[in-house]
Amino acid sequence: MNMMKPTFIRQPSRQRGAALLTGLIFMVILTLLGITAARMAGLEERMSGNMRDRSLAMQAAERALRDAEQDIKNSGRVSGLTNFVADCTNGLCYNGIAGYGTPIWTTVSMTAAPSVEYGANTPAAPGDIEGLSASPRYLIEGIRKTPPGGGEDFFYRVTVRAQGANPNTVVWLQEIYKPL
Repeated sequence: MNMMKPTFIRQPSRQRGAALLTGLIFMVILTLLGITAARMAGLEERMSGNMRDRSLAMQAAERALRDAEQDIKNSGRVSGLTNFVADCTNGLCYNGIAGYGTPIWTTVSMTAAPSVEYGANTPAAPGDIEGLSASPRYLIEGIRKTPPGGGEDFFYRVTVRAQGANPNTVVWLQEIYKPL
């Protein structure tokens, strides 16, 4: 069989480049899919990092709430409203029976005094919670209530501010605590 016969040689006018065009379209589609997958993976990694940091700050805030409860129960500096003053000295705040017109935790520093650092008045150490950009801090507000029938009840509003590994990740927790 002779391969050089004119029947075996294709004419250049019959080739239109359809395989090349199809291949290029597939390459563009695969490139776009790859770029999208890489962006999604990066976004998911940032989201999971932010969730971890938020969880770390939440755990630190919970530990600071428990630390404040220990401060109220065991430190000896809290008995009724003894040591509570209107200007919030050493994390203890009181503004009379009427209470605050504006919540005290919104008007004082929660990153420095008069708020109290985690472990300042209890055996807990500020270094107990690792990976934070700053130690959690708290305020204790004394609340005096007179129930029907007389007597006095004392409650304490504890406000905590904690940061995660990123200083922009901040968690605030608040509880009303009544010692037994």
